This record gives sequence, C-alpha cells and structure tokens, in this order.
Amino acid sequence: MKPLAGLVRHEGNECLFKAIEMSIASAASGVPLHVHVEGLRGTGKTTILRSARGVFPSIVRIKGCLYNCDPEKPHCPEHFRLTRAEIGAIGTEEIPMPFLEISHSAKVGTVVGSIDLKRITDRTSPRAALLPGTIPQAHRGVIFVDEINRLAETSPELADILLGVMGTKPGSVQIEETGLPVVELPVRVSVWAASNPDEEPGPLEDIRRQLADRFDLVANVSRPTSAQVVKSIFSGSLSREEPVKSSGALSDAAALIETVGIPSHLQEIIAGLYVDFALESLRAVEALQHGSRVVAALDRRMEAELDDLIGVVPLALRHRVSVSTMAQILKYLTERSAAREPSRFRPAPPNGGDNAAAAGGSERNGAGATAQDGQGSMDRLFARLRDTLTGRSSAQQNHGGTSGRGRPGARQGAGSSLGAGSGNGDAGGGGNGGAGGSSGGGGGSWANPMDVQVFAPRARATPIVQLSIREMVRTGEDLR
Repeated sequence: MKPLAGLVRHEGNECLFKAIEMSIASAASGVPLHVHVEGLRGTGKTTILRSARGVFPSIVRIKGCLYNCDPEKPHCPEHFRLTRAEIGAIGTEEIPMPFLEISHSAKVGTVVGSIDLKRITDRTSPRAALLPGTIPQAHRGVIFVDEINRLAETSPELADILLGVMGTKPGSVQIEETGLPVVELPVRVSVWAASNPDEEPGPLEDIRRQLADRFDLVANVSRPTSAQVVKSIFSGSLSREEPVKSSGALSDAAALIETVGIPSHLQEIIAGLYVDFALESLRAVEALQHGSRVVAALDRRMEAELDDLIGVVPLALRHRVSVSTMAQILKYLTERSAAREPSRFRPAPPNGGDNAAAAGGSERNGAGATAQDGQGSMDRLFARLRDTLTGRSSAQQNHGGTSGRGRPGARQGAGSSLGAGSGNGDAGGGGNGGAGGSSGGGGGSWANPMDVQVFAPRARATPIVQLSIREMVRTGEDLR
C-alpha cells in the first residue's frame, strides 16, 4: 500500500485529506474527531484512509499495556489504581498511534472484550480476566469501519456499540460476561468510516440518523475530472501543490490545539448559526468550534478566524442540513468575511400565514437571509435615487420648468421618473408620462420612493420543493 504522501491529491479528494489531517492532530491532542467519507466506489476512499497510518504520530503508554494506558492518566483495570512510583517501576514505551478495523462479521465480544480463556484455563494459577476487544485496544488511536451503512443495517448491535463510543468524548464500552462483574471502560478513539451512499442499503443518515450525527466531519469524495490527474495516479507522480503534513507537523499542531483561542465574535457567529439556521444537533456547534481551532493549529496560528470556520462548515454540516441551507450559510459567512462586520445574521420575521409555518426551519431561515439582504439593497437604492432625483428636480425647477400634478404618494409614469416629461398618473398606474415621456418641456415633480406604499403578499412564499403535487397544480375553482 502506498504511503499517504505518495497518493495524488486532487480537487475530488482534497476535503478527505483535510479531514484526515484534522482528525489525526485532534486525536493526538486527546480529543477524538470522527470522520465519515462518502463517495462512489473506486474513488480511493478506503486506500487513503488506510494509508494515513504512515503519518500517525507516536504515543507513550505504560509498557506492555494492551489498553494503551497513558502514564499520566491510567484507565485500564490493571493500572488505574497504580501510583506514579509503581508506574515508573513498570516503565513506559513509545508506539505508533493505534489503527484497528472492525469488520461486518465481527462479534460483540471481539469488538468490546471478553473473558481471557488463556488465563482462566491456566493450570498453575487460573483466574478470571478480561481480554480487551478491538475498541479498547484502539484507545488514543483510530477505529476504521468500511461500508458503515451496510454495518448499520446488518449489525445493529455493533452500531449501538459505536453510538456509545462516539456519544461523548471520551466515550465508553461496557464488557459483560457471565460470572464476572460488569466492567465499563472509558475509550478515547476516533472513528473513521467509509460508505457508498448510492448503493444498497443507502446513505447512513437514512438508516441510523443517530449514528450519522455522531460524525463530526463528513467528506464527499468524487472522481477525478482531469486526464492529467488520472495519469498521475497510475504513474505514481505526485502534485506538490498541497503536500501532506508529516507526523511531526501533526504532532506540533496537536500541541497547539488546546491553546488556540476562539474570539468572542466568532463564538457568537457559531452560536448564531445554530439558532438562525435551525441546526438540529448541538454536536454541530461542537464540531464547528473545535474544527476551527484545529484548522488554526495546523496553520500554526494561536487564534481561529472566520475563514477557518468557512473551511470547516462543508465538512461539519454536510450531513446535518439541506443543500439549500448549506448554500445560505456559506453565502452569509462569505459576505461576513468580505465585509468584516461584527453584526450577526438575523432572519426577517415571518409575515404570518400558513405558508410561513409550513416552511421548514432551514428553508425559513434561508428565506430570512434573502429578505434581510434585499431590504438593505433597497434601502441603499432608494437613498441614491432620492439624492439623485432631488438634485435634478431642483435644477429643472430653477430653469422654470412646469411641474407635474401627481398626488402625494401617487405612482409616477415611467417617463416622469426618468425626467423625460411631467406625469400625473394616479395610484392605479398609467399616467401621462409614458416610456417616451410627455410632450411637456423641462420640469416635473418627483415622487419620493421612500413614500411609495408597497403592498407585500399576505404570506411568505413556500419553496416549490416543499409543495405537494396537489399544491403545484391549481384549478380555476381553487383560484376563485
């Protein structure tokens, strides 16, 4: 298997490389970061994930401990009661960060742990003891599950175990064997998974939504679109535009993560995303905040920035919001980044009616963003028209032009508003000032756009994707 640094990094898999580096650095700092990779078969998802072992930093554990006990925080049944002096007598050792896999055919006992038959059948000193499973042995490392959507459907008991491992940080596993007391072990492990959402049984979020939500980041890998990239993949050449970070660089980033600060305005933005765009899970907020901190640490910066958050949003929210809501969030954040304004997004209040209530939370907030942006644009447009038209009207009146006879608040004809002639149209439209203007000379009265009464629909429009077929087609009877 090629090392990660020998794999070609292109536009279709760039997000996966980024997610891997973030997860490795975060795991090395002591905080698991779970990654789910989706994409068509044959796009290199599993190859890249397995090759990442080549850049894993090392960890220090109590010598010979199968649970990878941290000498500073021993947790296994054998070492958690030992003093520092006793741990020092045993000694420590440095090993690569663990990387283990769970197959679909695995048994619960092999994944969680079971009775150590070798010790219990020892003729000299038989005793009951536990044999750690795959997950406890991956403590402070990574567990990889291929085709996790299939595992979630065919092995619900294994999916339940993963829910416990990923539910909190650190998670936990519970070992239950007849004749032994129940043992609960804390585990700090990052779960990596891959799936083909277009194949049976379908996307993970449709099978076990709770499990899908446990993943902090979701990367979508697509096929390469350039013939040169395909050639590079099979010739073994590597594009050096975005080199893979070494294990040393990831270790350095891991040491910085805890010290990276998140300024108050960025915390307010993240909290605002949860409220204003109706994010379902608070895990989304945790992923956005911690992900921004990790990105800053990888760039050797001591404070997270808005651009870090923008880079994390597609990975942290792809499986949590609709495509339209994602677009609204990125549009809002991008505009904030360009403007560098401290104010937060606030959706426009609904006008009332059943259509506004029928719209989903994400679509409702998206519409609010559009309304907010549109209102600001109209305000600026009206102000510019007012200044321009007021100046032209004064100039024309100084030349003795004839003023029009429009009533206050009346809508002027098109020719009048362009200064081509006077208009005296009423609120019903029309008016003598047509597109070409009236035959009147130079003067005219100018209606202030800020005084024009605007009639809005009684209720906010419902997005077409939320309408039933019956609602899309209306008969004459319905319209009457």
